[in-house]
Amino acid sequence: MKKTILFIGLALVLTAAIYSQTATLDIAIFGAKNYIEGRLPQKMQLLIADPAAPTSQLGAYAAEELSTRLVNGNRITVVERSAAVMQTLRAESSYQLSGDVSDATVQSIGHQTGAEAIVTGSISGMGERYRLNIKITSVKTAELLGQYSIFFQPDTVLNALLAENRPARVKPRWIDAPLSSRGEYEQGASGISQYYYDVGISNMAASEQLARTRARQNVQQVIAANIASDIRARIDITEFSMFSSSSIEDVETRFESVLTNSIRTRVPAFEVLEWYVEKGTTGGRDWYIAYVLVRLPRQGIISVVERVEPAAVADNAIRQLQVNVITGERDKLVKEMQEAIDYSLEMIREGFGR
Repeated sequence: MKKTILFIGLALVLTAAIYSQTATLDIAIFGAKNYIEGRLPQKMQLLIADPAAPTSQLGAYAAEELSTRLVNGNRITVVERSAAVMQTLRAESSYQLSGDVSDATVQSIGHQTGAEAIVTGSISGMGERYRLNIKITSVKTAELLGQYSIFFQPDTVLNALLAENRPARVKPRWIDAPLSSRGEYEQGASGISQYYYDVGISNMAASEQLARTRARQNVQQVIAANIASDIRARIDITEFSMFSSSSIEDVETRFESVLTNSIRTRVPAFEVLEWYVEKGTTGGRDWYIAYVLVRLPRQGIISVVERVEPAAVADNAIRQLQVNVITGERDKLVKEMQEAIDYSLEMIREGFGR
C-alpha cells in the first residue's frame, strides 16, 4: 500500500513538472487535489486555509476550488472553516507572508474544528509565472505530512483575481514620487517597494518584460547596497592594524562591495504590484516606457542576510586588498562583522523603509 501511494505521489510530481509550463491556476489546483488524495488516508478530516496570495480574492478562490474538488472526490472529509478560525490564521504575520503557521496555531485550530490535518500555503509571483505551494500539517504532531508545488501561467481567471495588480489606466503618482517615499507603497510590513522603468522600441510586450527583469535586479541591488552600507558602517576599520597600509576609504569600499555582492541577486521571489506603459512615436518609430512597481518580500531579504558568512566576506576583502593577515585581528574582524550583521537584521525586521 505504501509503495502504491509513493508511486502515485511520484507520478503526480512528474506530471506537474511536465505540464508546469502550460498549467493554469485551475490546473494547478486540480494537481493539488490529486496530490492530497494520494497522500492522505481516506476520510481524513482536513481543514483548508486560504493560501497567502497577492490578493485576498485569489487566496479565497484557490481554497474554495480546492475544497469543492476534494468534497466531490469523496475521499477526504473537508472540515468547515469558521470566521474565527480564518481570523486566527490571518493574524499570523508569517502566514500573511508565506502561508506558514506556528505549531501552536495548527494544534489550536485543529482542536477548535476537529480537523486531523491542515492545508496551508501560498501563491506568489515568480517573474512571468506564478507558483502554488501547499503544505499538509498534522494537527496532533505538527509533522509535515506532505508538500506540493507547481508553477503556472497567467490566464483570464488569474487576471480577474489579480485585478488590483493590473496595469494602471492613468499614470500612477508613484512614478514621480521620490525614492525616499517608497515606504508609502509597501503593503503592511511584508515587503519593500521601489519603482523602476525602462524604454523599449516598437514592442510593448518586450518593453514590459525587460522592465520587470531590470526592476527586480535594480531593487535587489539597492537593497543589497543599503544593507551592506549599514553593516560596514558598524565596523571600525581603523582598529585593525593589518589595514594600515591601505587607505580607510579603500578598505571600506572593498568591504561594502564584497558584502553587496554576497547579498545581491539571492532574493529569489519578487512581486510586480503595478505597472504602467507610456507610448510615443519618434522619427516614425514607436517607443514605450514601462514603469514597474516591484516588491521583494521582507522575509526573503532576511533569509539572505542570515546566510551571509562573515569569515568568507572578511577573507575575500583581505585578499582583494592584498594585505598581510595579523594573528588574531582576522578573527576579531569576523566577530565584529557578525555583530554588525545581527544588529542590521534587527533593524530590517523592525522596518526597512527608513
